[in-house]
Amino acid sequence: MSTSTMSGRTAVSGGAAGLAVLAGLYLIAAPWLLRFGGAAELAVSNTVAGLAIVVFAAMRARDSGAQALTWVLPVLGAWAAVSPFLLRYGDETVPSAGAVTGNVIAGVVVAAGGAALLLRRR
Repeated sequence: MSTSTMSGRTAVSGGAAGLAVLAGLYLIAAPWLLRFGGAAELAVSNTVAGLAIVVFAAMRARDSGAQALTWVLPVLGAWAAVSPFLLRYGDETVPSAGAVTGNVIAGVVVAAGGAALLLRRR
């Protein structure tokens, strides 16, 4: 494999992992930035999923040996995208349209980045 091909794959992998890390950080901060209010289930879900996304994406960016765990990223991204629609809020406040939109966008970014990492091997 040529050096330019290898560096191109590394750049794509690093970019995909970086976007996933940023989206994970957004999910962690979103409950406070977008004022989820009483939507506690979504806030907790975002925090846990965001932390996991940051850890797995950072591991993958740092070490290509973490390839075996990369499949978790698209799954977490899909969860982040659909969780505002699946979590039941009961007596709690329904999340704002901005919260739902932010989750969907961040989830799609993580799922796409995770898929790119799965398809690209360093």
